[in-house]
Amino acid sequence: MMTLEIKSKVSKQGLRAGKTLYYAYPTKREKLSIDQVMEQISSICSLSRIDVESALRAFAEVVCTSFEQGVGVDLGEMGTLMPFVQGKLMNTPEEVTEATLQPAKIIMHPKKNIRQALGRITCQIKREPSQD
Repeated sequence: MMTLEIKSKVSKQGLRAGKTLYYAYPTKREKLSIDQVMEQISSICSLSRIDVESALRAFAEVVCTSFEQGVGVDLGEMGTLMPFVQGKLMNTPEEVTEATLQPAKIIMHPKKNIRQALGRITCQIKREPSQD
């Protein structure tokens, strides 16, 4: 279960400019450590923990090399990782240069099973006790 807290911010634009708005935001972002990932993978399949570690290191190297070449990586049942670069908005075509490019990012296109898993996340909003 993911726990979220209520945060506030003052809107700077639109019909609600100047008004305080509220939204839910994760209290902390938990993640599995690489050791936990390796242990879980080795318990699911016939690979030893050392084999899993070796495969993950090699996989990271393949991803880095592919991204440096501007090539995406198919992750099979997980989806696809794609490097993405976009330029800043400029007034004329002549102003568009490599210097106007924003830093590269990674876009993940998840497969159906991953999208379904995301849809099954349960959430709880943590509310502060009333000040009555």
